[in-house]
Amino acid sequence: MQRVDIDFNSDPDDMAWHGLIETRLMPLAQAAGLGDLEVFGLQLALVEAVNNIIEHAYALEPGLPIAISGECCADALRYQLRDQGRPMPLPLPSGEPAATDAAGGRGWQIIRAGFPDVHYERREGLNLLTLSRPVPTA
Repeated sequence: MQRVDIDFNSDPDDMAWHGLIETRLMPLAQAAGLGDLEVFGLQLALVEAVNNIIEHAYALEPGLPIAISGECCADALRYQLRDQGRPMPLPLPSGEPAATDAAGGRGWQIIRAGFPDVHYERREGLNLLTLSRPVPTA
């Protein structure tokens, strides 16, 4: 099993964390045997999930902690995002297409397109969002 952890602070005006996702977390997806297009889709999904944390959980407040752990196991690729923001409303969005006149809701389409298995829990003041997808078998 391979594992990578990254930590950074929320900042709606600084997108340096995009580079951390690309350079530190996406090599796990490449090592799992996913193609370039699939890896890019996962990167978009993780960026969308972090954007949701910054915008919704932290209400655009800078300087608050965000952590992502990625691991590649024999059967799945998993990324867990952790933050101390407001809890997510349940149930989680299904990822079904949003109405054409909807103001939002498209982000969950991106997240669920990359990660068919999404799990959320709130534990001891932390939001834990786990995004998983099967990996190709040899």
